[in-house]
Amino acid sequence: MTTVYDVPADHIIRKVAEELKKRQEIKPPAWAAFAKTGVHKEMPPEDPDWWFIRAAAVLRRVYVDGPLGVERMRSFYGGNKNRGSKPNAFRKGSGSILRKALQQLEAAGLIIHDKTGRRVSPAGMAFMDKMAHEALAHPPAPVPKRVKPVVEEPKKAEGKKGKAPKSEKSDDVKGEKKPAAKKGEGKKAEKADGKKEKAEGKKPEA
Repeated sequence: MTTVYDVPADHIIRKVAEELKKRQEIKPPAWAAFAKTGVHKEMPPEDPDWWFIRAAAVLRRVYVDGPLGVERMRSFYGGNKNRGSKPNAFRKGSGSILRKALQQLEAAGLIIHDKTGRRVSPAGMAFMDKMAHEALAHPPAPVPKRVKPVVEEPKKAEGKKGKAPKSEKSDDVKGEKKPAAKKGEGKKAEKADGKKEKAEGKKPEA
């Protein structure tokens, strides 16, 4: 029988998140669109469905590592905080998000809360194993990678010292070059004109 341990975590979490959207007990609070997932984060999540994904990840974590509590789960969802010139330091994740997600999963009957902590219920175990079987039979499509737009750098102004800018150059068509005059051609032409004038009886102009 297929269990949660037989399926990659990202596959089953995405499958469970899709099913949790259909349950009335699992709803993001009003502040979910503005809250960060921890003090180590700089911005709130960009995915509008991040609450369902976090609830699915919490349910899987309780299935695998339960029974456990909120304080222990905070270390699973923590990370390094950027402190500028000082070395990065580990900070735990938000306890309010985890607490609200666990309470909603408990209201849905997928988690049991007792003296030992929170652990998965028989209904929650059957639900997770069913999702694991579906994820193994029909794995979800891979998430497309986000490509950063390429920003073109502004071109530097041309026209160095001693060189005229492009606007002041001749208006010749690009690609058309004037044929360079060969050495001695000008003098030969002047001599030929002088000979013609002598033959006609005219003095060559000085």
